[in-house]
Amino acid sequence: MTSPAEWQAMSRPLPQPRGFLRSHIDLPGLRWQQVEPEPISDPDLGPFTAGHDLFGDGSIVLLPTPGHTPGSLSMLVRRPDHAPLLLVGDLTYDAGLLVAGEIPGVGDKRQMRDTVAMVNALRRLHPDIAILAAHDPSAASLLAAAHNALGAQP
Repeated sequence: MTSPAEWQAMSRPLPQPRGFLRSHIDLPGLRWQQVEPEPISDPDLGPFTAGHDLFGDGSIVLLPTPGHTPGSLSMLVRRPDHAPLLLVGDLTYDAGLLVAGEIPGVGDKRQMRDTVAMVNALRRLHPDIAILAAHDPSAASLLAAAHNALGAQP
């Protein structure tokens, strides 16, 4: 799944200098579905007022997190008896930098600052949330800790 803004940005000429590795995305046999974030009113999503609830039950919600790329989406996974997970892709290089409000080098700095502030507000609402960034070397240990949080059973 991707947002229309993301697909449009990737389809413009010279996508690589703008953060898109088209050869990793537009692969033969894959069928991408475009989803448009819609208004949401879930108070547990804090500052996010738009998203795409994949199953209609709040268990997996795509949240717009523009900045690295214009239509970037992050995936919030809420599981019974487990800490929630937020997969933020390239919004940050690691969870510690995100908490500190630092932004990576590639993308729209203003959008990234706004998005990082929203993600940090969500983190403050859910202190147990595991924020998993694509390039974070500690992502595996954060995921393991999230699995064991809240008394989860293996």
